[in-house]
Amino acid sequence: MPRRVALCAPCHAGRPGRDDDVLLAVDFAWRTLHGDATALLQAYAEHQWIPSRAEGEFAGDLARTRWCEESMRAAVRGAGDEVLAGRLVGVLHPTAYVVLRDVAPADPSLHSLRCLIDTVASAAEDTIGALRLL
Repeated sequence: MPRRVALCAPCHAGRPGRDDDVLLAVDFAWRTLHGDATALLQAYAEHQWIPSRAEGEFAGDLARTRWCEESMRAAVRGAGDEVLAGRLVGVLHPTAYVVLRDVAPADPSLHSLRCLIDTVASAAEDTIGALRLL
């Protein structure tokens, strides 16, 4: 029997199954993805996590990629050891794949992940730009 959903407005509007009043399997993966991306972005903002240069470049590549399950899997497969050892890939694998299997690249349910990727990518570009000035 399906579970009826009673969520706050932002959670209801942000989840992949927002058009249905029952929880879908993708909603559970989304909740993990959203929570992990939000927590890592907060850790970054509080200087508790500093992404490696490789993670910054990886985020830049992701920010310029059209997201789908296959492109995300390919990006992670092609990532170097430093990226794979970092915290950013832990947010993506495997929950991002599950969510991207069911939602479009511009879906609001990916907002927290996009914020994380864009923030890390932007910071990496700023750092590279500052190094060029030296």
